[in-house]
Amino acid sequence: MKRDEYMDGAGLKTGPMEAQGWKRDEFASEFDRRIAWWRAARFGIFVHWGPYSMLGGMWKGKRVEANYAEHIQLRGKIPVAEYAEAAAGMKPDAFDAYEWVSLAKRAGAKYMIVTAKHHDGFAMYDSKVSDYSITRHAHFPSDPLKALAAACEAEGIRLGIYYSHAMDWHHPDSQGNTLDYPDNVGAWDLLEDWVDDDGKRTRFERYLQEKALPQVEELLTGYGPIGVMWFDCGHKISDEHAEWFRDRVRRLQPDCLINKRLRDERFADYGNPHDNQLRFRPVQPDWESIHTLNDSWGFRYDDDNWKSPDELIEQLLRVVSAGGNLVLNIGPMGSGSIDDTSRCLLETVGRFLEYSGEAIYGTEESPIGVPQWGWCTWKPDESALYLFVRDWPSDGRLILPGLASRVQYAQPVGGIGEHEHPRSLAFRQLGPWDVEIDVRSVRKHPYATVIKVKILGELKADPTPRFIAGMPNTFWAYDGRIEGGVHYDNGKRGHDGVTGWTDPGGAVHWTFRSEEERPVRCRLVVTLSADAEQAGGRFEVSLDEQKVEATIEETGGDGSWGELETGPLTVSSRGLHHLEIRGLSLAGNSLMKLRKITLLPIEEGGKSHEAGV
Repeated sequence: MKRDEYMDGAGLKTGPMEAQGWKRDEFASEFDRRIAWWRAARFGIFVHWGPYSMLGGMWKGKRVEANYAEHIQLRGKIPVAEYAEAAAGMKPDAFDAYEWVSLAKRAGAKYMIVTAKHHDGFAMYDSKVSDYSITRHAHFPSDPLKALAAACEAEGIRLGIYYSHAMDWHHPDSQGNTLDYPDNVGAWDLLEDWVDDDGKRTRFERYLQEKALPQVEELLTGYGPIGVMWFDCGHKISDEHAEWFRDRVRRLQPDCLINKRLRDERFADYGNPHDNQLRFRPVQPDWESIHTLNDSWGFRYDDDNWKSPDELIEQLLRVVSAGGNLVLNIGPMGSGSIDDTSRCLLETVGRFLEYSGEAIYGTEESPIGVPQWGWCTWKPDESALYLFVRDWPSDGRLILPGLASRVQYAQPVGGIGEHEHPRSLAFRQLGPWDVEIDVRSVRKHPYATVIKVKILGELKADPTPRFIAGMPNTFWAYDGRIEGGVHYDNGKRGHDGVTGWTDPGGAVHWTFRSEEERPVRCRLVVTLSADAEQAGGRFEVSLDEQKVEATIEETGGDGSWGELETGPLTVSSRGLHHLEIRGLSLAGNSLMKLRKITLLPIEEGGKSHEAGV
């Protein structure tokens, strides 16, 4: 795991919700009341802003090698006095709280999480606890956080506050800065390596009592209602320390939510999986996925690896359809201004939400799983499924799988169909568990076309994937069942598959159903990554009783996905089918990384439906 990712706690294993002794500290009805606004929001904005934004990843004219620009003090080995001298020069004259909040509102966000103090220890608000702040150390004449709180209240945006409670590189007793304070806990030291060291624990707890806990009290008493206290690096504190913070939040603002990174699930209202995670396996019913628009969280001058609008919107649909919230991060420049690319990307997401908002806000996870053509959400108050169609069936007849309820109507959202609302699209029931909708008259939206399906009576749904003969059928490794030591990678770009295939007998399995009347012959495409040492390894793919073998070829190494075609295989009949990929032999230390398997139905005449990496 990369050091920056470890320090932010990405993917570290913590106590499961069913851990011995765990229980929520209130009745379920009270918890549901407190978190109701957050569940309905579905989309928020994160802001990383501090002295590191002014440096932009550069120190003394040279680029500091770090995944995230906000880690420049640590990764650049900058002495605390020199960093503090630079921080004193922060003059954010272009900062405009209402401009920031207005952008968040145009983006369609319902809450905004602002960094009050990051790991560098610099308070981006008028702290009375420490003079190391934007107002006292840099002598900025006003409190940015107070201005943002007022702007959020005026625009109906919930204010959340990020506070790095476990890490502070300026304080002589905290964790992370062993350059200036060699006897302290290191940035990458595990909790169990120091928690029983009386000297280190005493110093760290002095930091908590002198600075972290009092600053949290300031934030919870000086800025009005706070929607979320967003903590970080919770894997670096003990259960007792976590209780100190949780108890203060509950006492000072009982309705304020707490994220998982306070410590772990036992102390939190909702979960956070990896940062920038394309694929995920949530461990809590309420969870939040956070993403940058490019690579860094804080502003960095040379970070031009922007995600496209299509990628951002697809991630929004992927997260919301799985019952989560998406939060997109912006990193304003040190001056307080927001770059044009970030602004444009967020406004594009906002225009999509203007069109599709009824299918996003206030919805729950898909009861039919992930259809081959896109994504789905469910709004129980309206007894409505919302279908986000991204990959269209070749014949214009969309199969809505896994629904046994009666359908009252199916309509395009946003008036993009040829027929005026509220005329329903033609539909018919296909057997007990599928509905066919005629979408030939529907104009395609550039990112995802939304169709509302109103049902009658009780929802009866099945999330088992259905094979559809008129389009590519993709089986993602992250959705499969694994065995033989194989494990899910961190889910980030280039790592959104399974890894650790050191046992040649390791395997990934999927179950799907087919309702096709005839056998369907398919090309088989395996998307994987392998380096030169792994080339020559062997695996087999089986579909029921059929088996094909293949030899791995180099794709360019870790995270460089390539396609290997083998097969064909035939989906032979109606009913449930078992798809499996299993190792046969290794050429190196591991077999490969697997991202997905795609079955491409072969049409009459030998053509097939194509799918990319």
